[in-house]
Amino acid sequence: MAILNLLKTRPVLLVIGTINLLGTLYGYYWYAPQLADSKWYFYPFIPDSPTASLFFTIIIFLWLFKRKSPLTEALAFVTLIKYGVWAVVMNMLMLQEVGTADVRLTLMALMLMLSHGAMAFQALLYSPFMRFSSRELILVSVWVLHNDVVDYVLGQWPRYPVLADYIDWIGYGSFWLSGICIFMGYKFVVRSSVDR
Repeated sequence: MAILNLLKTRPVLLVIGTINLLGTLYGYYWYAPQLADSKWYFYPFIPDSPTASLFFTIIIFLWLFKRKSPLTEALAFVTLIKYGVWAVVMNMLMLQEVGTADVRLTLMALMLMLSHGAMAFQALLYSPFMRFSSRELILVSVWVLHNDVVDYVLGQWPRYPVLADYIDWIGYGSFWLSGICIFMGYKFVVRSSVDR
């Protein structure tokens, strides 16, 4: 309980919020080349991970001002886990495909695995403070599943050229990962809120 209380203190929220804001900005920068080659109407659905951390950054700063947004909390919880886990798996597969001889590429992949793993972890860590209902979770389900369609049916998935041959299986796995994360939103937040 002491750790939970510490997580919600102003200094900790400021640090977490600042880290997420910087990560979000870097993430949008990382996606800049893909955004430059894409149609404008795909923009909201291309930078998956930075948009997830943007949702979390927003709720952190809302909490600092004693405000809440159930829809943003639902978006943050589901997308942080979805794209956090997705990026860890993709970078593991990439390293398996190309090997670790290229030190720069290996370090970048490890950095991405660590930072995206932290995204998923912080969603679980902060889930006791989140409050959203089934209604918000349904709206988030539409967003996430639509994003899967944009990524894997319309071809806007994040660029990992060495994994392009496996895109059908990656899309299939991503669809099921979405379902698991939506269920986790129900189990960890909606259901636990009802129980409380």
